[in-house]
Amino acid sequence: MSDILRLATEADVIALSALIARSARELQAEFYPPEVLDVAVGTAFGLDPMLLADETYYLIERDGQPVACGGWSFRAKTYGAAGHLADATARMQPGRDAARIRAFFVAPDYARQGLGSRLLAACEKAAHEAGFTEAEMVATLAGEKLYSRHGWAVDRAYTEILPGGTELPVIRMTKRLSSRRGE
Repeated sequence: MSDILRLATEADVIALSALIARSARELQAEFYPPEVLDVAVGTAFGLDPMLLADETYYLIERDGQPVACGGWSFRAKTYGAAGHLADATARMQPGRDAARIRAFFVAPDYARQGLGSRLLAACEKAAHEAGFTEAEMVATLAGEKLYSRHGWAVDRAYTEILPGGTELPVIRMTKRLSSRRGE
């Protein structure tokens, strides 16, 4: 049993969409009520096809099945699936703007096995190699602990307003990217 980290492709969309929905509903349930998750899945929590097109979205496969996914972006959009915040597709400038860490999800059966950490390290490295020295993300309440362990700092907690006025508490986090691991 070996895990394979690779770029996600269009061929992975159906499997990743199912993984994202299951992950969000099960692993976020302690932090968000079902009525919030019903709206968040597919809007705030979803697969943005632009990440696939930009080749900045990864997955980890185990036995040929995706068990975790996450990415980074050089676009202005900070979170969300297709159509959500669709006007935020402008390219960010390395050295001036922060890269975005986006859409991390782990299959519930594989949670807390280091997969999110592995994806995060790959994304931070790729963003740094693309010239970015800073990164930011909109983290879920469930994700804050993981990101904090890896040197991400809380900038501020706030509430995103989703379709229908649904409130989603989230946390903006930031990190200075380094060429050496652990900095």
